[in-house]
Amino acid sequence: MQWRSAEADCDHAGPAAVRRWEGAYLNQYVNPIPGQRDHRRTIFIEALRVTVRWLVVSAVRSVDTGVRNARRWYAENQATDSRGAHDFMRGFALGLRKAKVAKWISIAGHPFVFSPIVALLVGAYLFGPVESVIGLMTVILCCLLPASLYILRKVKIGEWSDLDVSARKDRPHLFLVGFAFLLFTELVLWVTRQPNVYALGCLAALILIGGGLFLNRWLKPSMHAGFAMLTACSLWPLSAGLSLIAILFAVAVGWSRVQLRRHSWLEVGVGLLLGTLVCRLILA
Repeated sequence: MQWRSAEADCDHAGPAAVRRWEGAYLNQYVNPIPGQRDHRRTIFIEALRVTVRWLVVSAVRSVDTGVRNARRWYAENQATDSRGAHDFMRGFALGLRKAKVAKWISIAGHPFVFSPIVALLVGAYLFGPVESVIGLMTVILCCLLPASLYILRKVKIGEWSDLDVSARKDRPHLFLVGFAFLLFTELVLWVTRQPNVYALGCLAALILIGGGLFLNRWLKPSMHAGFAMLTACSLWPLSAGLSLIAILFAVAVGWSRVQLRRHSWLEVGVGLLLGTLVCRLILA
């Protein structure tokens, strides 16, 4: 009834009044009313919260189960030394289970997995699903996919030890290759005039890799931990709670790298610190 009465009033008004009424009617959908909830933001926050919470809760539960089982095994081992073979096999099984948990956390926190997923969700919130998919596919096709194929080829021909490129002597080569692919991705993003947030993310990755290349002279900083912390801290302007959860997950990724004997705690700590500093530099 209100819409019909407003339409009737416009029939008696001039063209200028009709345009003003139509503009006010459409603006309530284009510009949300103050205090009205942004449903797109709500969906994004909830989706990201559920994803990160599932990752963190799964990791924490697995670690807690492993710690409790280890304590129980240690207590039983202290009480019954005569069951040496049985206790050894049980401890060995627990160690394998702990290593399996660490492996899955490490895979979930891989720079080619965790960061793109978060970038997809952030892009969907900021620009919409279409722009988000286009930006992510650009990064994947120009950087992540060719870098993955290059690493796979190096491992296959025996020049590199594993897909993580764990040997410190091979890391400068890896960093230079990643640097080149990221520069190419920056160029493609600029030519195609995509949102600056993707170019900013590539710039942060360039700085992080540059820091890793410089520090590689003295130690082998964990890039898993560095990229996970960089991604987690970048969520702070959107949601402090989600950022804190993601930071805990980044720490769990660091733990997994130590558990898998890819890095020491010092190297993991340096990686986490490096990711935090790069994020601070970019956000500033």
